[in-house]
Amino acid sequence: MAVAVAACAFCSCARTESENFNEIEDKALDIWVSSNAPDAEPLGDTGMYYEVIEALPDGSATKVDVRGRWVDVEYVIRDLNGDIVYNRNEETARLLGTFTKYTHYIPDRLYIASRQDLSDIPSGIYQAITEIMPGETWRVYIPSRLAFASYGIQTSTGYGGQQALESDVPVILDSLRIVNIVDNPQSEGRQAIEEFVTASRPEGWGKPLNDTVREGLYMDILARPNPGDTVPLNQSANIYYRCGFLDGHLIDSNIDTVLYNRFGTVRSSDVTSPIRVTRMSTDPNNANQMPAKVFYAILPDLCYGDSVRIAVPSEYGYYRQYMYPDKSSSMWSSSATFTFDFTYQYKDYTTEDTDYFFASSTYYMPYSTSSGTTVPVAEIKPYTPLIYEFVVQKPES
Repeated sequence: MAVAVAACAFCSCARTESENFNEIEDKALDIWVSSNAPDAEPLGDTGMYYEVIEALPDGSATKVDVRGRWVDVEYVIRDLNGDIVYNRNEETARLLGTFTKYTHYIPDRLYIASRQDLSDIPSGIYQAITEIMPGETWRVYIPSRLAFASYGIQTSTGYGGQQALESDVPVILDSLRIVNIVDNPQSEGRQAIEEFVTASRPEGWGKPLNDTVREGLYMDILARPNPGDTVPLNQSANIYYRCGFLDGHLIDSNIDTVLYNRFGTVRSSDVTSPIRVTRMSTDPNNANQMPAKVFYAILPDLCYGDSVRIAVPSEYGYYRQYMYPDKSSSMWSSSATFTFDFTYQYKDYTTEDTDYFFASSTYYMPYSTSSGTTVPVAEIKPYTPLIYEFVVQKPES
């Protein structure tokens, strides 16, 4: 009887007005929770319910205010049938058959704005993250208006689940856990680079801490057959590259053998020709589009014939930019504008205090693909440090 009532309540006949639908959906969710999750408790007066799957030892619970900070969170999103619709765990993806080699399966890093109305995170998820205590694991039942409303979830970039989520459907935010809280991801990224490059080989590069090309930018020369043949001012170099995270996960490359060895294929949308970059006396602008700033910043230190690897802090990568995990997005278009705003400093929210402030358009790498075709790559979060490898060639003309 309860299931039948819930099914009727969720049907489209109840959607004459949003307020009526919300009221009916809340009543139906109440019935569903009482029948299927009797231990769940209301989460304040939000209309949501939660269960503590893993609790902290008695007396050890400490409430942490994560607003205005970054959090790394693990979670799975399910519909009320229990089917997974969004997942960031590699083991789960393999079990579901949704695993892709292009996807970087790590906890989600989110900026939690000081108020929910300044956030792009669905309000129910925002509320749950601000209420859960680090060390706990929750399961949260969220009505559709506080989740994904009329949008639902459609993803084919490796984070998908057993099926898509339809619009106006309540969800279960399952296995929610805060893994890490970060006050300054830009500083954290720099520290991670320093630890990586100074670690003994082969785990790291074995470099002294002060052996930098620019502040925080480290270069390790793998081969330099022409030590005197530097790239002159206003001259160009053809660069073959591979780009990845500090943990070794490959994001992209324009070298066909690298792509094939890592992903098992070279797609028609993959660019396998060199990028031509000009050494300029000033910072690049929209008339001089190129990939990440490191391509420009490192040129004075390169020689034709070099094979190098570079540890790149976010300032020389994509800074505060979020890059989508598919190249069909306009953010990956060679016509997108880009900016390297070094006047902006982390925690300076005199202009904005929003999580969507970290998504101004930028330029990444040129690519070609048929319109509407999803071309998966790894998601790149704001303030992410990267590792690049360059092979530098002198243009024939």
